Amino acid sequence: MAEGAGEKTQQATEQQVKKFRKEGRTATSKELIAAISLATGAVGIVMTGPLLARGLAGLVGSSFSHAAAPSLSSADVLPIVLGALVVVGPAVLGVLVPAAVVTTAAALLASGGNFTTDAIEPKLERLDPFAGAGNVLFSIRPWTGMLKGIAATILVGWAAWSGVSPFLDWIPAAPSWSPATQAHALVEIASAVLARTVPAAFVLGAADYGWQWYHLNQEMMMTHQEVRDENKESDGDPQVKAQRRRRARQIAMNHQLRDVATADVIVTNPTHYAVALRYRKEENAAPVVVARGVDHFALQIRAAATRADVAIVENRPLARALHARTRPGQAIPADLFGPVARVLAAVYRRRKPKR
Repeated sequence: MAEGAGEKTQQATEQQVKKFRKEGRTATSKELIAAISLATGAVGIVMTGPLLARGLAGLVGSSFSHAAAPSLSSADVLPIVLGALVVVGPAVLGVLVPAAVVTTAAALLASGGNFTTDAIEPKLERLDPFAGAGNVLFSIRPWTGMLKGIAATILVGWAAWSGVSPFLDWIPAAPSWSPATQAHALVEIASAVLARTVPAAFVLGAADYGWQWYHLNQEMMMTHQEVRDENKESDGDPQVKAQRRRRARQIAMNHQLRDVATADVIVTNPTHYAVALRYRKEENAAPVVVARGVDHFALQIRAAATRADVAIVENRPLARALHARTRPGQAIPADLFGPVARVLAAVYRRRKPKR
């Protein structure tokens, strides 16, 4: 039994890949991009950690001193807020800005630099509730997404807990510490948590990207019929191509029949092959084939030669050799010079009495 027409067994063609990219369907992973963003933020925290700790310490100390004042007016709040922005702002920007830039670059790199608006264009079929329900109930993607979310929660939660657990003994004594000590402890705890969650996030991101890549390639697979249809669209309808070829052959044959009148001799088989030769010493070093054909076209060449009063000579071996080894507009091969010269000499001798 032949292979099912709807079975996707063919690798995606270049046209199919371009179609998917135009629709915005590329192998991307939100988890991997989030891991890259988290790693960038972690590097930023490590780099700006001392500055952030000093800023937090100064902010906490200033807040406590103002809170201990007998009365706190709205005019006293503004300096606190401005101080916080001046002290903590550079450190926070040093974390957020690189994270935003790297995340954007990672998203573009993951999609291969593909930017398209097709994915966000409104389409009526997307509003069909039954189609959406079918995708949810009968597609594997929602279930894999749910399992992926559970696995991510467990893995990242475990990594975060393993980073926090060594510092649990600090919590009871933390209220008695100075603001500077508290700020340094907070930065240290955050660094420990990130040191464990970032690798876990990368593991999840790499696994998710591999799955997305595999699933996308499965979606891009094509059936034999789809490949044939695409080839037909790109190369043109076979019937139209055949018609063009027939038209081109007809034009070439008409040109050859027109040139028969300029020939010196027609070498025939006598009916299956016909080759028209022309020799002009001032034009070519050897006789040139101006027309050649078999069967019906050979008869047309003979008829055109009769109308133009061109000599017709029967020489079966020579006619077959000329037809097999030459094309219209080409000079005859060197090893056929002798037989063709003898034929031309005989033709020229017959012309002399007429002249």
